[in-house]
Amino acid sequence: MGLDDLVNKAKDALGGNDKDGLIEKAKEQLTDERIDQVADAIKKVTPDNIDEKVDQLAEQAKKLND
Repeated sequence: MGLDDLVNKAKDALGGNDKDGLIEKAKEQLTDERIDQVADAIKKVTPDNIDEKVDQLAEQAKKLND
């Protein structure tokens, strides 16, 4: 699979033509635990005053993933 194939799959997924179930696959892998891990990693490298915003975004991502 070449770069063009990957780009086309991404375009299809974003355009609603999710032929290969990419959105469902992403939702399966994006668990609440993974979202928390990513949020923690972001908070480690950003200033402390950003932590609250990161937490808010993580909560929104969890809700959207349900």
